[in-house]
Amino acid sequence: MYKSFASARWRKLVLSLAAGVLLTGCAMTPNGRGGVMVGLDTAELFGTPMSTFRLRDGTEGTLRKDPKGKYSIKLSQAFRVVPLDKAITARVARVENVGERTVVIVETKERNCAYRYEVLAFQGTDVLQWTVGNCKDRPRVELASDAKSLNIDFPNYNRLSRMIYTDNRLLNASVAVPPGVDTRAQPFADDALRATGPVIATLPGSGSDSGRVIPAPPAAAPAPSAAPKAGSRASAKPRRQESQARAAAPAVSSLPAQRSAASAPAAPMIFQAEEIKPVVIDLRK
Repeated sequence: MYKSFASARWRKLVLSLAAGVLLTGCAMTPNGRGGVMVGLDTAELFGTPMSTFRLRDGTEGTLRKDPKGKYSIKLSQAFRVVPLDKAITARVARVENVGERTVVIVETKERNCAYRYEVLAFQGTDVLQWTVGNCKDRPRVELASDAKSLNIDFPNYNRLSRMIYTDNRLLNASVAVPPGVDTRAQPFADDALRATGPVIATLPGSGSDSGRVIPAPPAAAPAPSAAPKAGSRASAKPRRQESQARAAAPAVSSLPAQRSAASAPAAPMIFQAEEIKPVVIDLRK
């Protein structure tokens, strides 16, 4: 009787452990054909957590490395993972809350590519993923003052290749180099993807007020001259000359304003942006 009771308790304990392993050590990964593969999450069971980050909703994500050297990201309450299959090394370089999502930029090193970046935009278990980089430089990343857009700038000879994340989209544009920015600087950005030299000015339309030109208020109109009294011929000629001088005055006084406007530096030009399509991942499935 006692032996059968002990064996029942042992079977129950084994089943509980197996259920725990399935819950914590199970992961779903894309199979490349639109489906997923279910298997043991070796990174969760036997791997090494590299770093964690917190999402806007308070949940956590973890960058992990499995025993075979494969990197992936897993949320605390999701079964499916975001694989970083080509990464030889990986680290979380920047985390920013932008709009309704948390944008995580993961710096990876791939074979024959020193700097590759995964831009991941999380909202709950919904993930948008882009892969960017020129393999040579770290980008400078700047959050707009209203926290609704994020600029990711790579040097591109005498211009900047700018990725703009906003409204669940990633746009790619070529922009002029702001004054004081050296595109030949090595490194172009530090480990936190911040400028090592002068701060890059944010361009109009990227969610910041810098670069916006505020026009001066219009000049007050001159007060109308009093009408001459009837029969006052003696004062008619001087008053006529005075009105002619006043009429010519605005044209003369506007010249300095025109010259100052012409000498003011023009705002950096942004060329037509193209949208980069994301990989969409639902971590619930």
